[in-house]
Amino acid sequence: MHKTLLSTRAMPHREHTNGHAAPERQFRPLVVHALYTGISRGLAADVLAAHAAGGRAVTVCTALIVASHGHVTDVLPVPSDTVDAQIQHALAHAGPTGVKIGIVSEAAAVERLFRRLDDQPTGPVVLDLTLSGPSGEDIINQQGLEALKAHLARPDLVMVRRRDAALVAGMAIESLDDAQVAVQRLHRLGARNVLLRCGQLPSRFFDDPQARPDHTADLFYDGSEFALFEAPHFELPGLHGSSSLLGMILLKELTEKKPVIEAIQQAKGYVAESLRRSHEQGPTDVPAFF
Repeated sequence: MHKTLLSTRAMPHREHTNGHAAPERQFRPLVVHALYTGISRGLAADVLAAHAAGGRAVTVCTALIVASHGHVTDVLPVPSDTVDAQIQHALAHAGPTGVKIGIVSEAAAVERLFRRLDDQPTGPVVLDLTLSGPSGEDIINQQGLEALKAHLARPDLVMVRRRDAALVAGMAIESLDDAQVAVQRLHRLGARNVLLRCGQLPSRFFDDPQARPDHTADLFYDGSEFALFEAPHFELPGLHGSSSLLGMILLKELTEKKPVIEAIQQAKGYVAESLRRSHEQGPTDVPAFF
């Protein structure tokens, strides 16, 4: 297994200048996600992440999630016809350079989304497979989950948190060995490249299995080999948005034709640096990239 330990200073924020080295085409991701009320998660966080990455997001809203203080109280899906109309309009008029998919809570909307993506070239696709809310609440029904599982082969990369990976893989993930089994199960379901966000999961032989380590780990699997990415952990209780930032930087790197492993290294380094800066600034209630 390859292992990468990321320095928090390895990937500084990219400077955006008015010089002549600007990219030929602006990063313009199509963001398909749910809109949270009261907190900068989901669609709102992805829009901010796209801006932080030097791009401009084209949005498709799939649901309204009522949430405050990290707790989801209601999920109101957008009708699948309306989701489809948004996607059709975005693909026809916005010219997206890639697609980042988050919460799509109903099977009909899932089917229409992937049908549209199959009908028209969109660049790389990153699926942030999200099944539960900030406190573990279900935000997608079983039919929606089964529809997503049927299309796992379409995205270029599937990102998934440990809690959601456990739901898809049908197993508890309490160790690095468990994580390896889980990503293999996702691969067998069709996912070509899987990035399991393990969080503070013990990943070193000397880690106390009963204690949280001082680092976070992400496990990558492409069907033939594993790669482990580690980065320092920072206690930032009021901060959110790092998952959106990670997925957005990953998508940008993939649109620039970077290999998946290299894209993950760049994105993880960028997020680690963002979190370090936020930690230095003290308590905050805004996304990780501010």
